[in-house]
Amino acid sequence: MMKMNLHSPSNWHADQFAPTVARWGHALGELPANVLKYAYAWQRRRDQRQQLMNLSDHQLRDIGINREAARDEYNKPFWLP
Repeated sequence: MMKMNLHSPSNWHADQFAPTVARWGHALGELPANVLKYAYAWQRRRDQRQQLMNLSDHQLRDIGINREAARDEYNKPFWLP
């Protein structure tokens, strides 16, 4: 592998940087989609936890949890599953 002198632009070769630029471009291109994916998941998780708190004690028993467990789930930060 050839050692590059990065201080002198005349020594920069496109073929040496192209793979790195392509990887960064691909990753940055997916960034908006990934941000939206996480935002949607966090919103859905927050809504589900709110719905859990709105269930009656009888409904909570039907799904096998008690009010305290529902409250613990509700109090988790939105980013935690």
